[in-house]
Amino acid sequence: MRVRIQGSGQRRGVALIYAVFGAFAAASMVAVMLAMGRWTNDLADSKRDKMQAQYAAEGALDFARKEIRDSVANWGNAPTEGSVTINGIDVDFVVERIASDNVTIEQSGIQTLVDTYEVEARATVAGTRYTAQRIVSTDSTPIFQFAVFYDSDLEVQPGPSMTLSGRVRTNGDMFLGCGDTLTVDSNYMHARGEILRHRKGSATSRGTVDVRRWVDDPWDPSNPVEFERMHSKGQLFAEGVASTSGYDSNFMGWDANGDGDYHDDGDWLPFIAGAFDFWGEPEGYGQSGHTVQTGAHGVQTAAAPSVEAMNMYTEVAGGDYDLSADGVTYEQVADGTGSYDPGYFHGEAGFSILVDPDGVTWTAYDADGDVIPADALAGIVGVDEIYDAREADDDSTQTQVLTIDMALLHESGWFPDNGLIYASHYGLADDLKGVYLHNGAVLESSVTVVVEGALYIQGDYNSDLPADGIPSSAAVIADAVNFLSNDWAGDKAPGDLPDATETTYNVALITGNYESTAGNYNGGLENLPRFHEDWGGIDCNIRGSLVNLWESQYATGSWSIRGDRYRAPQRNWDYDTAFNSIENLPPYTPHSVTARDVVSW
Repeated sequence: MRVRIQGSGQRRGVALIYAVFGAFAAASMVAVMLAMGRWTNDLADSKRDKMQAQYAAEGALDFARKEIRDSVANWGNAPTEGSVTINGIDVDFVVERIASDNVTIEQSGIQTLVDTYEVEARATVAGTRYTAQRIVSTDSTPIFQFAVFYDSDLEVQPGPSMTLSGRVRTNGDMFLGCGDTLTVDSNYMHARGEILRHRKGSATSRGTVDVRRWVDDPWDPSNPVEFERMHSKGQLFAEGVASTSGYDSNFMGWDANGDGDYHDDGDWLPFIAGAFDFWGEPEGYGQSGHTVQTGAHGVQTAAAPSVEAMNMYTEVAGGDYDLSADGVTYEQVADGTGSYDPGYFHGEAGFSILVDPDGVTWTAYDADGDVIPADALAGIVGVDEIYDAREADDDSTQTQVLTIDMALLHESGWFPDNGLIYASHYGLADDLKGVYLHNGAVLESSVTVVVEGALYIQGDYNSDLPADGIPSSAAVIADAVNFLSNDWAGDKAPGDLPDATETTYNVALITGNYESTAGNYNGGLENLPRFHEDWGGIDCNIRGSLVNLWESQYATGSWSIRGDRYRAPQRNWDYDTAFNSIENLPPYTPHSVTARDVVSW
């Protein structure tokens, strides 16, 4: 009997086929999974590349905004294009000016010129491109529309009582205190950093500081006048409130009953909120605003001109001047072949005087750069020396000065039509030298005097009306500004402290100082203009604007009130309200510039 077994081979064949199909399916699945993985990785890489390109492009827009701001602050045109490296990625940007010179009036009354730009940046990462665009506006504020403007930390720590009227602004921190009472009669007290109720580098929190509540026009006598105290550490302690330095940016609030809020009797709001509350508008006042603001409230850095603006010559690529063989003076070369150009004020001056390294001989130039004969300025311009105890290297060092009789200069016919005078010495790096203005009680025309070294103003300056009865505006810009009274006779000697008499200076000033350190006070705002006489109890009247933009490069002597330096005056210092109108500002008034984003896409 034959037994036939069927199906085992077939089954093996079918199994083999299934195995082949299974392997194929598995391989396909693996391939699909690998492909999906690669696709997912590619997608992740693409997203990452796009994100990196986006961040780089947006970073370039931020860079371009700063470049625009700084260029405008230094009298330049905004760049039309540029490039920057952001996190290793090279990004190009272009800038187009789309609106210009629109005058606006800010809430505090400041008149501002507004320019608007469209900026585009393109970044590429691994073939992925991202384009970012933004509208940027620059707000250019004439710097003399501030009663006080500091580019670094502002310290106000007078001994006797002092009143500040007008707008106060700093790009750094503000340190406030007083031996008696400091009164800020203003609707604008802004710091890019913090406002602190103690001395810099010290925990000392002294005196009384009163700040006016906000009104739209603090010079309008019809507006309410209300002051709120910015308490010192001791004054808060007397209220039963603990603090590190007083009611300032360090104050985090006081919850007297511990219920988790600051709205009950005995509670004190944290400074960030309290500044708006305490120094906002008076109750019932029809408008709203805030006098005291810091970076925490949105205050931005306001760019200002660099110190190079007042230099005799500044290094540039493709300039028209080169350093002479003596290594001190400069000589003109073929256009675009040199390494130097006149600094901004020197280049723009309608009347300039350059003093040779010997400190004795000098050359004057008119607006076209032509030499003015020396005999045409006889009795108007001269040379002298004075004893500046702050800058003396030893007990006998004298400071060489170029003297200018302001009244006679105007009568001479050489007074500049554009109102800008530039005067400086060669060789300042080796020895401090200065310029001495006198006989300036009447200025027949508005004028700005710029000096690379030290400037000394002797006697009343712009204190009386000119013949036409229209007030002139005046400014001085120098490494250091020194005020000498009407009684200054030029005979001060080591160990001597001549008596001052009441003197009036109607002038805005931009000058240098140095940074305070622990135990080394720079004299503060109250000593920004430097003094050299016994002013004890004598009125020093200043009406204008006080601006500090840089550290002094040449007049670097440290502040002191001891010995034969000086005794402090009675400070009657006031903002010149005529500066509230742009047309009344001194010639060539610099601007502080902020830049803000309008819209991005």
